[in-house]
Amino acid sequence: MFLHLNPNSGMPIYRQLFQQLRQRIVSGQLVRDEQMPSVRDLSADLKINMLTAAKVYQLLEAEGLVETRRGLGTFVVGGHETRSLTEKRKLIADAVEQVVAEAQHLDLEENEIMKLIHQRFEETKRKA
Repeated sequence: MFLHLNPNSGMPIYRQLFQQLRQRIVSGQLVRDEQMPSVRDLSADLKINMLTAAKVYQLLEAEGLVETRRGLGTFVVGGHETRSLTEKRKLIADAVEQVVAEAQHLDLEENEIMKLIHQRFEETKRKA
């Protein structure tokens, strides 16, 4: 599972991880009953504190997106099929806010960001 954390973004690591996992669940990239990496594995892979990974899983569980099954691990329970367009927009709003803040910090114009987003969508379509 590819996750990108930027310690220099100004957004806490747990928040970045939470947003990325939530987006993957909501978009259907992670599907119902799919097992999530263990807290230990996730923290080792991303080189983050285990408490940070555990906090993210707790937040996902509080939103009803994952559940912890005692002795088995953490599994996806909600997501893609249960979200309206409004809810999906709300879920991506934090990521958009982060991109806009980074763009402004780098003195990039809105049209440049829109071009980058469009290019990324096109690349993703070609890979699918």
